[in-house]
Parts: sequence; C-alpha cells; structure tokens
Amino acid sequence: MVNRNGRSLRLLALALALTLVAAACGDDDDDVAGGGGGGGGDEQEQPAEGEIDVAEGVTVDTEDCPSGWSDTAGITDTEIRLGISLAESGPFATFGPIDDGMRAYYDYLNENDPIVEGKSIELVGRDDAYDPARTLSNVEEMLQSGDIFAFDHVVGSPQNLAIQDLLNEECVPQMLNATGHPAWGDPENYPWTSGGLLSYNTESQLWCNYVSDELGEGATVAGLFVDNDFGAAYQQVIEDCADEGTIDLVESVTVDPTSPDVTDEITTISASGADVAMLGLSGSFCSQAMAAIAQSSWDPMTLLSNTCQSIATYFTPVDPAGDGVLTLAYVKEIGDPRWADDEAVQLARQILTDAGLDPDRGAAITGVQFGMQTEPFLRAAAEMEGGLTRTNLLKAIWNSDHVDALQFDGMQVKTDGVNDAYMVEGARFAEYTYDEASGEGTYEYVTDLINVEGETGVYDG
Repeated sequence: MVNRNGRSLRLLALALALTLVAAACGDDDDDVAGGGGGGGGDEQEQPAEGEIDVAEGVTVDTEDCPSGWSDTAGITDTEIRLGISLAESGPFATFGPIDDGMRAYYDYLNENDPIVEGKSIELVGRDDAYDPARTLSNVEEMLQSGDIFAFDHVVGSPQNLAIQDLLNEECVPQMLNATGHPAWGDPENYPWTSGGLLSYNTESQLWCNYVSDELGEGATVAGLFVDNDFGAAYQQVIEDCADEGTIDLVESVTVDPTSPDVTDEITTISASGADVAMLGLSGSFCSQAMAAIAQSSWDPMTLLSNTCQSIATYFTPVDPAGDGVLTLAYVKEIGDPRWADDEAVQLARQILTDAGLDPDRGAAITGVQFGMQTEPFLRAAAEMEGGLTRTNLLKAIWNSDHVDALQFDGMQVKTDGVNDAYMVEGARFAEYTYDEASGEGTYEYVTDLINVEGETGVYDG
C-alpha cells in the first residue's frame, strides 16, 4: 500500500473539508446513538432509541424498526461491514470492477487511516447481473446474516428501487446509491436512502438546455433509452422538453436491458436523420451505441449519459468511435493529462496500482471514486457523540457540507434535509476528443461549471 502518513493523505484526498451543521451532532438524549465517542472504537453503549431528529424535516423512529434491530449492527470488534450488489456478469458486467476499486480504497484506509481505530472496513459484495430480483435476493441474504452495517453504492436504478422499501423498513442505510434516479432525494419518506450521482432529471434537463442554446429551439432529437427505471428518468424529461417546444423529439426508442446489443435500435433512430442523438444508456450499451453511430452515415450531435463518462471503461475500447461525443462530467477524469498533477487523482492512481489494478482500464477507478465519496460520511458519523452508528450516519448524510477532491473546483457535497436532498448539483459539458497521432482520447470541456447547488430541492414524485 501507499507508504505515507495516513491522516495527511486523507486530508489531501478529501480537500481538508468535513463541516456538518450543528443539528447533525444532536444534543438531546434521543439524538445520542450510543458507543465510544469520537470514533475511537471503544466499548459501545446503549443504541439510540425512540424518535430521532436526523435533519430538517427528517425524523426516524427506532420503535418502528424490526425487533432486535441494532444501531451498531455490522460493526464488530475488528470490522465495519458494508454491503454492495452490482452486475459482475451479463450485459452490464462492465460495472463489476467497481467492487475491486472500492476494496482497494478501503484497504488503503484500513492500513493508513482507519475510520475507527482498530476496525477495518470490510466490503461484502454480491453479483446481481443487473437483475433487480437478484439484487433483492442478495440484500435479503445479507440482512439475514445480521452483519451488514450499511449498503454502499449499490448499482442500478431498478436494483435500488427493488430494495428501497425493504431497507427503510429494516432501518438499514442504503447510502449513496450508484445511480442518479431522482427518487433518492426523498429523505422525509425514505430517510435511509440517499443517492451519490447527479440526478438524471437534472442531467437530461441540462441536455435540453444545451441543445437549445447551441442549435436553437426546435432542433430535432432522436432518443434511445434503456427500458427500465433508469432510462425512463431520462426519457420523461426529454419528452417534457419536447412538449414545451425546447426540442423536437422525432424518434424515441427503448432497448430491453437484457438485450445483447443496441444495433437495431441505433439503426432505427439513425434513420430519423435527427440533429441530435440523446442516449440514456449504461453499461456495454454505451460503447456499442457509439460504435454503431460511427459506422453509420448519421452524424448527429451525440449526448451520452454521465454513467458512461469513464474514458477507460467506455471510450477507449471503441476508439475512435466516441470522437465528438458529449457527456456531463463532474469528476476529474483519471486518464486525462490535464489532471496528471492533481493530488487526488495521483492518489487514486497510486492506490489502484498498488492493488495490482490498471488505473487506465475498466471501472475500478469508479470504485475508488465511490470509496472516496463514502469516507467523509463514515468519518463524520464516527466523530459525533455516540460514535459510528446507523442513525449518526443518517445525520452525516442529510446534513453534509464538504468538498470532494475528485469533483471539479467550485462544487460542494451539500445537503440540508428536506430543503436540499441531492449531493451532486453541478457539472460541465465535456466533449471526447480522440488524437490519432497519440492513439489517446481526452475530454475538452466545452462549458464552465454549471452549478445548480441547492436548486434541485427534493423528489416530488
């Protein structure tokens, strides 16, 4: 592992920022979650009981939790056990290495600067092949074991929707879902669920605005969306844009998530001759769509889901097919030379290299990013009165105000209960540019940071 002082590395990676509002700490007896204070890992006291004010407009009542529920379940004398379910097989198997990257980051923390002294983060992973039924089965199995403290960055909108009710009924944190479905911004009704990505509603609205600004109102658009909750979030907003006259949606096609490829669907939308292709796709469909468009005679402005922003995972395998494709980005691309001297990027690359993982191939880097995103919430909870507990974790999540060093300058990870329930509210349009001479591709940022911090509010259904 990296042989440096652990605390200075953590501060470097997370930009020296972890400020939680006073409400997060809780002074009343009902707000004390029991256990060694300050994250010291000492003997745990009585868990939190009764009604607990988590954040503005957000309350949980442990009396509604299952019999035998514990605020510190999944925390042993030596471990903090987190669960994840994601596709490691099937059409969305490109997500699989996320698990490897998260493990690499947590191993690094365990060795250099543990969240709680004497306790290591243990990531328990399960393959769901992007099948919501398997996600539910995986989570039920892990819950039955009784040794999972929280679920961390479960991948996929349908997958997280399949487990949302269960985890809220079981009073187990479903934190930082690795999906931008807007439903994760509903702490009043689902306090145990939070999202870690830019909302798809926000993203697709920014697409519409960009097309209107660049091509004028009424530019023709053809859309291709995964036929599930993920794709529907994009499709609905884009159809709303068309109804308002911002764009002219001339073709809207969906693809079954179990389909082996999107060749037929790309043929259909390319026949429209539209000015713009909007692709609400994920997994291997991203690369397939870029390749299919490049091989056709159609030459649209192409907008691709932020879930496909990783150059190493989605663009490099089909170079130069992605040349000119636009996406919304909010994290520094690890393979982009412009970030070569960035300390957080250097740290991420070093952690992957030391773990025997290639930082320039596959989605392991996304896993490191997710681990870095999770760390400050665990650490903030551990520093609260009562130490690291599930209810303290909720307070940290819904009262956050810090900077993620892998996100662009000017962005904040900020929440305020029912006033502001989305953690990522900023992005820049990035155009992928392939250099034939070097055989490498990078992003050119074609807009400044579009900052909508505090404007998204909460999920309204």
